[in-house]
Amino acid sequence: MSVPIINSSATSLNATSTTSLDTTKNGEPLAVRVMRLSKPALYQNIPVYGDEGSSSSVDAFLTGQSNDMAIGNDHSVLSHLLVLPYSFGNVFLGEIFSAIVALHNQSDHTLRDVILKTDIQTATQRITLNSTDQTDSNRIELAPDQSISRVLQHEVKELGNHSLVCTVTCSDQNGEKYNLKKVFKLPVGKPIDLKTRFISGARHDEYYIVADIQNQTPTILNMTTVELETSHAYTVTNMNNLHHENSENSLCEAWHFIRPSETTTYMFYLKPRDDATFEEIHSTSTLGKLDIVWMSGFGERGRLQTNQLPKPTPSIATTNLGYLPDLRIFLMRGQGQCYVEEAQKCSIRILNCTQRPMDLALTFDSSFSKREQFLWIGIISKQLGRLEAHHTYDIELELVPLTCGLKKIGGLKLTDLSMRHTYDFDDFHHLFVLPKIVH
Repeated sequence: MSVPIINSSATSLNATSTTSLDTTKNGEPLAVRVMRLSKPALYQNIPVYGDEGSSSSVDAFLTGQSNDMAIGNDHSVLSHLLVLPYSFGNVFLGEIFSAIVALHNQSDHTLRDVILKTDIQTATQRITLNSTDQTDSNRIELAPDQSISRVLQHEVKELGNHSLVCTVTCSDQNGEKYNLKKVFKLPVGKPIDLKTRFISGARHDEYYIVADIQNQTPTILNMTTVELETSHAYTVTNMNNLHHENSENSLCEAWHFIRPSETTTYMFYLKPRDDATFEEIHSTSTLGKLDIVWMSGFGERGRLQTNQLPKPTPSIATTNLGYLPDLRIFLMRGQGQCYVEEAQKCSIRILNCTQRPMDLALTFDSSFSKREQFLWIGIISKQLGRLEAHHTYDIELELVPLTCGLKKIGGLKLTDLSMRHTYDFDDFHHLFVLPKIVH
């Protein structure tokens, strides 16, 4: 709920001037003030601990006999829990900006036919928030020292500087008209920084979408909804809400709190619909869009939607010897998911794409497995021997994932001993590692 300060008296308006934009001039008959409607803030204070000879309230607090939590009692050790905001605050993209525009007659005579019009001016458009028609029923009279106020709300959909334009027309008792225009600057910031990554799945036209969301606000954000709305040819599995079979444990907690400058990762798995045709899948150029909803502070909601995420184009590996690579690796057998610290076997096939035989040796890049946090076991290095042109060689490998998450499986090095050339294969399989659930 917003702070309920909608009072017609000038004293109440001035009492909250720390959270308002005031451009009043003494020579003008009307004073225009803009005050932001916002939630109260929590007062942050370090508890004061006293000695045994301190006051009775301190003794009662230290001994646990005081139920006073400083709500409306000036003799308590802790200060008030809720305070008014210290400043006008920040305006962020995706939030609802709420404010009160107050008009105060500071002249000595009655003002008639008072008409207030408010607009938001952005870099691309002008939006009317609240206006009164020039009909007799909507014209307002203001006696001396009388005030009126209007509540405005605007969903912020653009970045950059915004201007709140307040235009007031009125006339005095002699019929002389006054026109007053006030402009208040509202810089709009970006609440979150979103970075997306696309990882190809084990099968054709399957993708993992990884979204890194960084909190760029000065307060903690509660990410209530982070969902992917897919295109018509795909279905999505939210990897953040996976539950182990017959267990209430999940990969992620139900409440996602992101502290300022922290980054949280969300993952989605996309695959074609069972009834999708080949033409539907390959004619679709996008995968979907992200819908992000959060709450900040005392429940202020914000929402952002991304543009349609384009489908990644497959890369073709080539060498300087032709349009095809010298060596290709195919995954013949392997699991798409497993549990942490459980050995997994995979079978790969090596194809010699050249016109000459090769004398191959297999080794592993330890830095790659260390970065992806898995360990190769069994075969560490092996002389594969002679591989004729356009022939294949099958080999079985075994690894142990050390941590949870989506792992890139790679780091293979095939060296042609006759040509003294090494071929690196850094990404030939993906493995989603689940945590072990202890019952």
